[in-house]
Amino acid sequence: MHTMLGGIAAILTLASATNAQSAGPLAPAQLFESLSHQAEEARDAKRLDEALTLYKRALKLKPTWEDGWWNAGNIAYDLDKYTECASDFRRLAALKPDLAPAWTLKGLCEYQLRDYNAALKSLTRVQRLKFPGNQELSSAARLHLALVLTKLGYFEKAIVLLFDVAAIGQKTPEIIVAAGIAGLRKRWIPPEVPESDQDKVFKLGDAMATVMDRDYKVAIDKFEAALRDYPKEPDFHYRFGAFLMGNHPDRGIQEIKKTLDLEASHVPALLALAKIYLKRNEPQTALSYAKEAVKLSPGDFNTHVALGKALLATGNTAGAVRELELGVKLAPESPEVHYNLGSAYGRMGRKADAEREREESKRLRESMDSNPP
Repeated sequence: MHTMLGGIAAILTLASATNAQSAGPLAPAQLFESLSHQAEEARDAKRLDEALTLYKRALKLKPTWEDGWWNAGNIAYDLDKYTECASDFRRLAALKPDLAPAWTLKGLCEYQLRDYNAALKSLTRVQRLKFPGNQELSSAARLHLALVLTKLGYFEKAIVLLFDVAAIGQKTPEIIVAAGIAGLRKRWIPPEVPESDQDKVFKLGDAMATVMDRDYKVAIDKFEAALRDYPKEPDFHYRFGAFLMGNHPDRGIQEIKKTLDLEASHVPALLALAKIYLKRNEPQTALSYAKEAVKLSPGDFNTHVALGKALLATGNTAGAVRELELGVKLAPESPEVHYNLGSAYGRMGRKADAEREREESKRLRESMDSNPP
């Protein structure tokens, strides 16, 4: 009996091998269908490592499979495999350049990798696409772009974005901390805040986030309470002053000037006062603040723009042109600088130059609205 069973087993094995050989290996399309089905089953069963391996095998067979890159990227993100995740979403974005969620998740992966310049490019792409998609992903894109901008030193741009995040949702601990860091002009991401500065970050951020939440009376109370605890923090005075300019401009100017009493080299405060006094038709006062800003930060195109505008307002058109031409050299991609230089050229009667700069300003604005970084 044992011998007979063994013989039958041998015959069945031989028959199986013969059938497999005659059928041949699966065609690529069949193999792709099999692998993609197995990948989805493993994903649904939360066998994420297995699912990721299967997705990658399927994608080798069909690299244009958009859903595959999306699912593989999401799984890689969940597994903290951020290099792989960034690569997957880069492939997806190459297939669908206007797919904002792909750029968002690529940027989030790059943020986790601390590749802040790459994250800036990815998340700026989402910004230029107008942050489409569901609220959760849109808010994540805005928040992380604000964090990246802060890390790279673009504090005011970060604060504007945080206002947008608060406007479409509600004040959250993440927004409070992000606002506090940007408000203090520190190149930190939240985990990098020193323990000794955490209270300052939270109190300033809470006051700023309350402004974002449009609760102005409570915001004043919180700023005043924060200043009682930290009366010698220049950025507390500066942020409070900037907020007060909306409804209490004279008090706002006093607070911004207190910033300079505590830190004479505070360039944002100097620029703010130059702008304020230009609006108040006091160009000579504006000129003194703008000159000091240029002296302290000659590599910042904003200081040259402020000085150029102040010189233009005081009648020194040639001086204004010199400063604004420097601004263009420092920031050739800035529409604002070209526009102001065009105005200065126009004042000098240089009509062709004025028209050229205004056209360049218009071109740059249109490019910023429609093209990726």
